[in-house]
Amino acid sequence: MDEFIIQPALHSAVGGITLLTALVTTVLTWVAFRRKTMTSATHAALITLQVLLMLQAAVGIKLLDQGMGVIQKYVHYLGGLGSVGLLMLFYWLPRKSDAETSRNAAWLTTASLAFVAMTFFIGQMFVKSQMNG
Repeated sequence: MDEFIIQPALHSAVGGITLLTALVTTVLTWVAFRRKTMTSATHAALITLQVLLMLQAAVGIKLLDQGMGVIQKYVHYLGGLGSVGLLMLFYWLPRKSDAETSRNAAWLTTASLAFVAMTFFIGQMFVKSQMNG
């Protein structure tokens, strides 16, 4: 694995896909909240978002191992852990009713989206600053 080198552009691409998925998931959870029930599409979106966040973390760890992005690692750690933690919290909360479950999903994915967006845009600013000198 140490001989395998990845480019920072991969991290940016996965980050963009993750941000888009977080946005779609947030919209789906708000639709579920309005309908007061979770659908299989909503659950699939939540799972997809979590898998993408894990993939993004794996790529980021590999880049850190290659010596890239060390300056901003704490922002990424907080952003990544925050977004994943909020999605995990959804599964830890008790399920009293479909309406409450959909409400929890809507608010927690919205908060997770905020963490994903913050981390993505701070990372993009860092990349642009590194390219400009």
